[in-house]
Amino acid sequence: MDRLIVKNFGPLKDVDIELNKINLFIGENGSGKSVLAKVITIVTSAFFEKSEEVIFQEFKKYNIDYIDEITQILLVHKEETIFDLKEKKIFSYKQIELTDYDIAEIFSQMLIDVTKKDKTEENLSLLEKLKSYFSLGIPTAEESQEKLKKVIEGLSDLKPNKAIKKPRHSSQYIPAERNLISIFNKYITTFITADIPLPRFLLDFSSQYTRAREDIQTLNLLDVQYQYKNDRDYIIYDKNDSLQNSLLLEHSSSGIQSALPLYLTVKYFAKKHKGIIIEEPEQNLFPKAQAETIQYIIEQVSDENDLFMMTHSPYVLSTLNILMMAHKAGNLNEESKKEVTELFNEKQWINPSDFSAYYLENGVARDIKGRTGLISENDIDETSNDIQDEFEELLAIYREHKNDK
Repeated sequence: MDRLIVKNFGPLKDVDIELNKINLFIGENGSGKSVLAKVITIVTSAFFEKSEEVIFQEFKKYNIDYIDEITQILLVHKEETIFDLKEKKIFSYKQIELTDYDIAEIFSQMLIDVTKKDKTEENLSLLEKLKSYFSLGIPTAEESQEKLKKVIEGLSDLKPNKAIKKPRHSSQYIPAERNLISIFNKYITTFITADIPLPRFLLDFSSQYTRAREDIQTLNLLDVQYQYKNDRDYIIYDKNDSLQNSLLLEHSSSGIQSALPLYLTVKYFAKKHKGIIIEEPEQNLFPKAQAETIQYIIEQVSDENDLFMMTHSPYVLSTLNILMMAHKAGNLNEESKKEVTELFNEKQWINPSDFSAYYLENGVARDIKGRTGLISENDIDETSNDIQDEFEELLAIYREHKNDK
């Protein structure tokens, strides 16, 4: 397992954790879950960058520029240092070179997404703006400008739906703000042209979402069907119905508006990237839908993926425990496997050895896995117990005094 140490970085004071195949982080608002999600995204993708300066720009991109003299961020894999930041300097990071083909494809896909292959002077200037929005580890030297020129000249030979062949070691971040995509994505060109200061990580996710919907186009989720057609997102509530009676995504429920970008990008990222980092997978969803969403996420990841989830929901924790118990019960013998498979798809089972869980509080991370391998304790359930205790206390007062009148 990888080891990540984060010290004196914003709300994270002394975090020392082991990163597993599937990782869960819980904690109160402001405990640092979102900051940790972004740190994991940056340090597990830093080996694509070309310079220390570009890596520092990533922290600014995610709005977590908390680096000072006493900050330390260290990622170690099998005793090999992958990333080491201290004293406001990056002392080492593992680097993987992008080929000329990778660079050309990344830039051309960006231009296609935003301009629909309309090579006007205005749209070519958009490409320059996109360079500043996206941190790709590409230097601004003369050599890069020459590569960029070749990209523009070769646009006619590239297909709009061509997938980026980035090395499968990078991480992708799915933000809590994904519920804005239904409106945001529709006006992205207008936003960029008007120089509106958008969060760069959200702009990045919007671009990834565009690629995901062009690649997948139809998907069943939470008892509805999604279809992508004519550059629009449609939600069909009756699967036997037609698009004529469907809703546009921006007119659907808040739960669907939050879930669809998650469902699409998880499926898309799992095939192209190693790490998937998700903030609040439960966002705007009813408890039953939360459980279905976690089952879907686990089913999408493969042995080649690492998954990180930040949550507030006890239903997410309970679902993960159920899927770990499914693995334990289903591997007892052939008969138990048959019975468990009738309840849960085997792709949804979680091996407890592949799972880590931490509670973030007061700047540190506390391991909340028990000896059984399942989540044994969490303050979310303790809060639920406190609420129940308060209700029972009020109920006792009511019963004692209800006949006093």
